[in-house]
This record gives sequence, C-alpha cells and structure tokens, in this order.
Amino acid sequence: MSMFKGLVTKEFREAFRDKRALMAAGFGIIMGPIIVAAVMMFQIDEATTVKNSYVTFVGAEHAPQLISTLRTQKILPIDEVPSNEADKWHKRSIKITIPETFAQDMAKAKPVDIILLADYSHKNLSTVLRRIERTIEGYSGQVGSMRLLMRGIDPRIAQPINLNVQNSATPEAKSGIVMGMVAMFIMTSLFTASMTASIDTSAGERERHSLELILCQPISTVKVVLSKVVCVSTYGAIASILTMLAMTFTMAMLPLEKIGISITVDPLTMVIIAVMVLPLAYLAGIAQLFFAYQAKTFKEAQSYLSMILILPMLVPMAIMIVPHKPEWLNNIPLAGHSIIMEELFKGKALDLVAFAATNALTIVVAVAMTMLLAKSLRSEKVVLALS
Repeated sequence: MSMFKGLVTKEFREAFRDKRALMAAGFGIIMGPIIVAAVMMFQIDEATTVKNSYVTFVGAEHAPQLISTLRTQKILPIDEVPSNEADKWHKRSIKITIPETFAQDMAKAKPVDIILLADYSHKNLSTVLRRIERTIEGYSGQVGSMRLLMRGIDPRIAQPINLNVQNSATPEAKSGIVMGMVAMFIMTSLFTASMTASIDTSAGERERHSLELILCQPISTVKVVLSKVVCVSTYGAIASILTMLAMTFTMAMLPLEKIGISITVDPLTMVIIAVMVLPLAYLAGIAQLFFAYQAKTFKEAQSYLSMILILPMLVPMAIMIVPHKPEWLNNIPLAGHSIIMEELFKGKALDLVAFAATNALTIVVAVAMTMLLAKSLRSEKVVLALS
C-alpha cells in the first residue's frame, strides 16, 4: 500500500505540474456556461422581442389595408430600412407580390393569390417568414369573417369544433432541451479534463522511458493502472462537478421565465449528479488510458482520444433527437447518465432502478477495461510500443 500511495502521489504531482492538463480542465468549466448562456439569451431575445423586418413589396398600392396590417407586426417596406441594415435585408431578399386585381377580386369575393418569395433555407429568416405568414393568414381570416357577417351568417358556423388545449407540462418539464445541453456539457467537461492527463501519463510516460522503470519495481501492473486511473478520474470528476455548479449558477441568473422555462436545482439533485459522475469518471479515465496505450506515439494517442471525446457530445444529442427512446438506453453508460441528469433537472423523481443499473454497468465495464489494461502492460509489445 505504501508503494501504491507513492505511485498515486507521483501521478498527481505530475498531473498538476502539467499546464496543458489544467488548461483543458478549465476550458470546459468556463466555456460550457458561457456557450449555454449565449445560446439561451439569443433564444430569449428572439422569443420576446419583435424586431423590424423589411420586405420588398410589389403592388403595395393595391392592398393598403393589408400593408397597414403588416406594419402593425413591424413588417415594413424595404425602402424604409436604416442605412446600417440595408445590406443585410437586401441580401435576405424577401419579396411579397400583390396582384393588380386585388381590390376587384376582394370586392367580388374571389380568392387572391399573394406570392411570398424568400429563401426558406436561410436560418435567420424562419422567425420573420412565420410572422409574415401568420399576419396574412390572420388578415384573410378577418376578411372571411366579415363576408359571412355581411350575409347574415355567424362566422362560427365555419368552425364547428373548438379544441381547447390544456398543457399540463410544468415550467420545469419544458426545460428538456436546455437540460439536455447542460448534461452534455457536464459529461464533455469530464472527458476533456481527463484527456490531456491520460495521454501524458500513458503515451507521454512511455516516450520519456519512465514506464519501464516503474514496471521494473516489485509491484503489480494492476496497482500501476489503478494509480493512473485514480489521478485521471479525479481530474475529470472535479472538472465535471465544477461545471455542474457553474452551469447551475448560470441558469439561475438567466431570465428563462420569459420563455416559460423554470429551472430549480436543489442540493440533493447536485449530490445525486455528483455521485453519478464518480463511476462515469472512472470509466472515462480507464477508457482513455486503455486506448492511449494502444497507440504507438503521443500524437497517435491524441488522435484516438479525440475520437472518444465525440461520445459525450454525440450520445446526449442523439437522445434529444430520437422521438421514442428505447428503455434499454436508461441502463447503459453515457446514455443512462444523460437521461437521468435531464430528468433530475426537470424536477422529476430519481429512477432508482435506472440509477443503480447504469452505474453498476459503468463500473463493471470500467473494471473489465482495468484488468485488460493491466494484462496488456505485462507485454513488451505495449510497453515499448512495438509494431
């Protein structure tokens, strides 16, 4: 045990001397909350602020009332655009064409074709185009109701059924996508923080020829691997927990109630997530060490671990996109952790079965990889990076 303690002390001393590892750990802690805050503030601004939009009208003189209605929704002619925004709106090129026969067709109760020409693939135009469509459809509905009233017909006759939708979702439950992003950043921070440390203590140590010296000592390879896993996993766990705290603080500062979202994270939720992070940090650390030792060089190890780094981002994103998640996803590493974190952040009760199964499977896989790596370190082929 004294030799094992010495190995762990040595690993921590080298890890905390490595400025690259510290920078990698700090990157996730700082950048995650900044990115989420920026995205959410943009969403809040888009949802709560109606900005002036500028459109090229062709035949506006034929439908003054329609143009007036569009103005009330801040949809204005392109010739009124401010000079500092002129280039942007000319490039967006939204065009509404009103036919010359608009007034005559409306007087005769004939349908009128109004053409809305725009690039619907433009990501910055979706909100504007939806507002134009809703405004024109609303104006059309008002005209239709007036026509029925002028003929002595109750406009409600055209709508025999009224569907009253009552949304039972709580403000906490509406935060699913946001909390999915938070869970993704918590896990990504874990992998990012431990990646640099795991490369340095495996492929880096092998290139410095200090690995052979350690393995020549009367100590089992299992203890050598465990000393490295303890260091790397602690790095990742600390970074992940700090990211969770930073994310929670950031979310509490954002005015999410403006878009109908409420996030309340109590201390018990934080403790549960911190407990979940520990076996996940163990799995991340041993997985990165395992693949780093399979590489022949330091740069090759960086390539391998960069591919592993995609997993904590890809899995939560896939879970958010999939409409009907199979039940077995609740019990596997990464996917189960992401789902449980999201449910906890949404204010739901902890699923003890999924919690136990996910963490148990995570530990089983991590232990199996630990034994495999310990066995591989008994081979000169791995220790000396022989082809």
